[in-house]
Amino acid sequence: MESEWPNCPRYFKEQFDDLKHKFPGAENIKNNYSQSFQDMFVLTMLEGKKNGVYLEIGADQPKVISNTYLLEKEFDWMGVSFELDGDKVTYFNSIRRNKAICADATDYDYKFLLDERNYPKQIDYLQLDIEPAEQTLEALKKIPFDKYRFSTITYETDVYEAGADIQDEQIEILESYGYQLVAKNVKCEGRPYEDWWIDPKVIDEDKWKPYKTRIGAESDEVMLS
Repeated sequence: MESEWPNCPRYFKEQFDDLKHKFPGAENIKNNYSQSFQDMFVLTMLEGKKNGVYLEIGADQPKVISNTYLLEKEFDWMGVSFELDGDKVTYFNSIRRNKAICADATDYDYKFLLDERNYPKQIDYLQLDIEPAEQTLEALKKIPFDKYRFSTITYETDVYEAGADIQDEQIEILESYGYQLVAKNVKCEGRPYEDWWIDPKVIDEDKWKPYKTRIGAESDEVMLS
């Protein structure tokens, strides 16, 4: 059973003309599925890429507030998701083509998995969102950034309740690997809770710069004109 949509900005086809960038395939999207605009951010940065690859840490639900359902359903992406709750994994796997693994994301050998599944060295999207924020940070530390890079990253900081220290450590880690923070403290229901990143080695500045808005913007402010 999936939860109700939170009171956060979402994308609907009536907003097509308001998109800052109309990437290929955007005209066919009836609505997005992310809690905010995470899936639309990823597709925008990657020009509506087809057959992309993701690593999702913190799957939760298969459709509602899923950052990967739109990618899988309409853009034919493949990937793997992680979720600690066994019942959620069973439900997720009954609906999704790309399956979830029931595992502790803070203590998992991601390098082994990515190697075993022959993931490309440049993966298109990394999502990190588990509870509480301290565990998301621990999962981040397990990612083999020395072996794999990620073109886009959305990271749930929950800074509104977790405080800035954990967020600052996340920023320090990702900046040390050369990632560019595009949108800091993206808000949902008025609460800053996410940071959105890109890999400047593969995404040009003229692509991400228009989305580098004020700190603490609502997601529709980031993505729409």
